[in-house]
Amino acid sequence: MKEGVLQALDDFILDRLFQPVADRLPGAMSAWSIGINFELGSVVLQFACLLAPLLMYGASISESVQSVLVLLCSIVLFVGFQRFRPLVRPNTLNPLRPLMRSLRLICLAFLVYETISVFMAPSSPATWLWNRLGLLSQLAFVTGLYFMACQPRPPEEERRAARRRVELRGVVTDGI
Repeated sequence: MKEGVLQALDDFILDRLFQPVADRLPGAMSAWSIGINFELGSVVLQFACLLAPLLMYGASISESVQSVLVLLCSIVLFVGFQRFRPLVRPNTLNPLRPLMRSLRLICLAFLVYETISVFMAPSSPATWLWNRLGLLSQLAFVTGLYFMACQPRPPEEERRAARRRVELRGVVTDGI
């Protein structure tokens, strides 16, 4: 596949799906905070994927080495993403957009692969739960990556949005 096709796919997903949602978030929420909360949710779901076989079927940690490694990688990435927060500022290009493009595309490809493998491959009732939890964790991770790469709203747009909310509240309370 050409490099331009992958960049166009990433730009389409970011600009047409996630950025419009980020632009319509209420004033107290930012795309970064939504994204980092999705990343935290991904870590929690990975932890559930680790605990499910241990608690339900008595598996040992040595049988769950892959889940332990994935959980540790998720925690390291979550902590690392926290350190990127000062880089994302209003009125400047979000540096995470080009910086994490390859990570977003690799994780998106893995999400497609995992979705196909979860729904197409036969699974035993014993593994059904943590396969779905792993898929939800991957979905939360990719969603968080795309929200963190969204452009923050400029400060003047924030003020306009806050004024509109105050005006709307006045209209709603006047009508009662």
